[in-house]
Order: sequence, then structure tokens, then C-alpha cells
Amino acid sequence: MAAVLEISLASLSSAVLAAAFTAWLMLRRVTGISRLLRQRMRSAAAREHLVAKVFDATSEGILVVDRDMRIVEANRAFAAMSGYERQHLIGQHPRIMQSGKQDADFYKTMWQGLLGSGQWQGKVWDKRCDGSLFAAHLTLSAVRDEMGKVQYYFGLFTDITEECVRQEEIEQMAFIDPLTRLPNRRLMEDRLQQALAFAARTEKLVAVCVMDLDGFKNVNDTFGHEAGDAVLVEVASRLQQVVRANDTVARLGGDEFVLLLAGLNDVSEAEEILERALAAVRAPVRLADEQPAYVSASIGLAIFPHDAQLADDLLRRSDAAMYAAKRQGRDRCKRAQSRPLA
Repeated sequence: MAAVLEISLASLSSAVLAAAFTAWLMLRRVTGISRLLRQRMRSAAAREHLVAKVFDATSEGILVVDRDMRIVEANRAFAAMSGYERQHLIGQHPRIMQSGKQDADFYKTMWQGLLGSGQWQGKVWDKRCDGSLFAAHLTLSAVRDEMGKVQYYFGLFTDITEECVRQEEIEQMAFIDPLTRLPNRRLMEDRLQQALAFAARTEKLVAVCVMDLDGFKNVNDTFGHEAGDAVLVEVASRLQQVVRANDTVARLGGDEFVLLLAGLNDVSEAEEILERALAAVRAPVRLADEQPAYVSASIGLAIFPHDAQLADDLLRRSDAAMYAAKRQGRDRCKRAQSRPLA
């Protein structure tokens, strides 16, 4: 009996020891797992903190939009670029920044690329909070979940406003008269070709009117070249006020201008506009010292397709008619082929 009891106590002691050892192992394992989880949590928090710092510190603007096209995040660079505070962007639709410089075809192409390949890039003009415009090179990416469904759209903006402004200035120098801000000969010739192509399709008329100022040399000789420049600027402004919205007033150089009157139904429409132009130029120009300067205009008129059908021929015939108007006394219009206006 004593032997049996001794064996039982020994077995019990072994079981207790085994249980205690197992519990100790489990405790160490749980403690190890807990320590690993804490390390991973600290690591994840560190990574999240790092990502947040990089997101806000990058020099490119970043905008994140959800699939319902609501802004969910914007970094500091984008806020500076757009002029909007972050809190004013969150929840808004990106269309609040549309500038109107991109048409419907532009956005159609953009969405086709974004939904097709998941990415699109190109130049955009957007509107700042104060209404001014800024240009950006934009890279758009679609962010999808495990099922391939779009969750977010991610936009990376690089500000290229200064570069675009410089490019526009260079283009203006090539096409715009620096004194009067009117189209120069190059741009006028391009618009003439477009007007002739449109008129040929629609059976409309185009009037090409070469105009030269009378008495302009006397203004320069009497008041100086600064006064002459002031007269040219004022004449340019007046001519723009007498033509229609789809017409063009260009300066070829010196005191020579061209009026392109497009989409006319009848020659009489051109004649009425040119009579108003003569009256506008004839009115005295007040100079800086309040002295009046007087000039008038001689205008030659050539009509497409009646007088010529090619741009060069129209300009040449109009120019010849202008000199004929000068010979006949100035301050008048004359139709090509020496036929006076009614």
C-alpha cells in the first residue's frame, strides 16, 4: 500500500512539473508573440509616420481623390500651388479648380487613358483659389483593390507655370505686334487662309482691306516718335471697336494696317464697317500734352471670291486699291480694280 502511494505521488509530481513546464513554455511564447506584435506595431507606426512626412514634404503637389470624385487628401505643396487650404479641399470635387482652358475632348482623352491603362499624364491649366491660373504637368494613376476595383485616383502635380508663361511670351513675339498688341503679318496671313477656307465651304464673302494712315509722317515730324506711337496705339484701339467679333485687325508695320472681314453675306456689310473705320481714324487723337493730332486713312478693298481667290492676290489688289485712294485725295475707301465704294 505504501509502495502504491509512493508511486502515485511520484506520478502526480511529474504531471505537475510537466504542466508547469508547458505553462512556462506557453507564457514565453505568448510573451514573445506579444513582443513581436509590439515591435511590428511600432514599425508600422514608424513607416506610417515616415510616409506622412514624405507626403507632406515633397515639392510636387499631391492630390488624392476617391472613386466618387471627392478629394480625400492633399499635401502642403498642392495647397501652396492651388492657394487652397487643405481643410477647404477635403470633400470637394476637383472641378472647383477647372480653368476652362481644357475642352470636353481633352477630358475624354484623359479618362480613356486613366481607365484603360490606369495612368495618364499631360499638361493642364487649373484655377487657384484667387481665380488666377497655374499650369502643371500632371500624372494621374488609378489605385485599385485586390479585386481590381478602383478605390482612389492619385494625382502628382509639377508646377510649370513660369515655363508656360515664357513660352506664351515667345509665341506672342512671333505673332503679335509689340506696340499695338494686334496680330502681325504672320498671324494675319494665317487667319486669312482660315477665313478663305471657311468662306469657300459656306459660300460667304471675305473682305481684305489694306489701310494706310494719311498725315502720319507729319505727326512724327511735329510731335516726335513717342506721339506717333501713341497715335498708332489709339488707332488700333478704335479699329478694334468698329469691326465685329470674328474680324481681325492687324498691323503690318509702320502706319499700315489690314482689316479682315470674314463671313460676309454682302459687300455692303464691308462698306459699312469701312465707313465707320474712316470716321474713327479721322477723329482727333489727344496726346499726352492734350494737343490734338490729326490723321486720316486710305483703304483699299478686295472681295473674295469676286476680286481674287488667292490670299496673295487679294492682298496685292487691296494694296493697289489703297494707293489709288491716296491718289484720289485720301481719307476714302476704294474697291479693287479702281471701282469706288458706293
